[in-house]
Amino acid sequence: MINSIIDIFNTQARQHKTLKAFYYERNYELGSGKDLYPLLWLEDPLTGHNRGNVFSNSVNFSILFLPGKEHSVAGLQNLAFSIGLNIIERIKKHGSELGVSLQPDWNYLTLSNYYDDNACGCRFSVNFTQANMQDLCLIDEQFDAGKQFEGTCALKGFDLSPANTCEVFTDKFPVFDLKTRR
Repeated sequence: MINSIIDIFNTQARQHKTLKAFYYERNYELGSGKDLYPLLWLEDPLTGHNRGNVFSNSVNFSILFLPGKEHSVAGLQNLAFSIGLNIIERIKKHGSELGVSLQPDWNYLTLSNYYDDNACGCRFSVNFTQANMQDLCLIDEQFDAGKQFEGTCALKGFDLSPANTCEVFTDKFPVFDLKTRR
């Protein structure tokens, strides 16, 4: 299901004539200087909850531009809003094909001087529902009543009373002697 959500927004970004890139990352990755603008940034984490056999999901995505001398921030925010609205309406229009139903309670927030690249645009918060796609006939095949966890420990063991009087610990942290003064 997570992949289907990412694919929906990736497809919209790829097929939109203005956008040049799609990213699905946490926001702290934004503004790294390696991003290709204009872009659609789908924010990780995605959130959702279950209502019977229907998942109610919430996503945040941003349409971002780098402002330049030829375009004002307000003009680019307006363009980003228009692109975001196009994407929302396209998802609504093709919702049955995509397996989603977009809720009418979406909202937006204008962005300026956003992160390290000083990008501008609009951030959208959208809610939609998806049917639970789990095949209930296959549930029992996912479990093994006789399974046991493997006996592993978090730390590697070592002998507390070695055969010789000297023990070499190869798994301990190295000691560095770095100069801190000139």
